[in-house]
Amino acid sequence: MLSLGPGAPEGPPEFTAYRELQQLHCSKVFDRVGELKKPAVTLYTGAAQACLAAFSGRSNLWARAAKAYDEVSGRSGELTCMDRAALALLKRLVTAHEADPEAVFEKAPGSASKAPPCPDISRLSPDHGAAGQTVRITGRNLARDVDEVRVYITNDNFVEAEKRVDGDAIEFTMPVLAAEALTVCVVVRARPEWSADGAIFTYESAESTGPASPAAFDACPPPEVA
Repeated sequence: MLSLGPGAPEGPPEFTAYRELQQLHCSKVFDRVGELKKPAVTLYTGAAQACLAAFSGRSNLWARAAKAYDEVSGRSGELTCMDRAALALLKRLVTAHEADPEAVFEKAPGSASKAPPCPDISRLSPDHGAAGQTVRITGRNLARDVDEVRVYITNDNFVEAEKRVDGDAIEFTMPVLAAEALTVCVVVRARPEWSADGAIFTYESAESTGPASPAAFDACPPPEVA
């Protein structure tokens, strides 16, 4: 019936708790809640209880799941983008049960995954230019969750750029680097300290006549921060 979205990478406990929910490993979520902060503790506990009630016949847990939803539903501003996806699942399960307490829940085979409401870059405009160039990042879920913009030169070498929110987009100024033609990776990072997405930018200058230097990292965003 339900699918939360693409598997999350290793990282903060929100990711692993979310991934267990996505895979309907309901009981394993409880192994993660001790690493979380409130209200995420209440949220994932309630989501795990609803998961067990819906898919493992633990009907005695519906009341606890509904209570957890009531406690957390008004605190979405304190949740990460991943948490809000878990909250949406909890709401759907609790609401469906309350509408029909005799309903039988099944996960539909081959159901389409729904990506969590986390930042995603669709375009850098422009994607090349000199230091001082204003760059606009467009995509999804950028304004609310992005904490910072980083310009990666290598896997572990980056410069933080000052960002400005413009509607649903983000603008920033390309920083000065010690190179006249260099391919870099622009990364947006979202709460809680994880790399949401990245895109390539090529530095240029009036003196640059050849191709840009090859990227000095393995992927964009670099694996170490993905």
